[in-house]
Amino acid sequence: MPKIKLQSEYPDLDKYKNNFGNIIYCKKDTNIYHNPYGPAFISMNGYKEYIIDNKIHRLDGPAKIWPDGYTEYWINDKCLTKEKFDVERLKFLGKEYLACLI
Repeated sequence: MPKIKLQSEYPDLDKYKNNFGNIIYCKKDTNIYHNPYGPAFISMNGYKEYIIDNKIHRLDGPAKIWPDGYTEYWINDKCLTKEKFDVERLKFLGKEYLACLI
């Protein structure tokens, strides 16, 4: 899909707009969807997707957010319930010993 390169606010990321008006962030000089600072895909209708190294991934909240408020939690391309996300997030951070506090 053709895309137009835009001025990125991040020196390590390229920013594009596709034919549908969606904003996409990629690692500099690659086609790898990536944005450690926020969503890597932002659609015209307000849908947002957090992606790291082409994997749907976010540790501090939902990785997919729809305009109607529906959300999904993902870690390394794996969709999780909110409860499972809380535990898996701690494991990912090497702090699984804190899971008993949840």
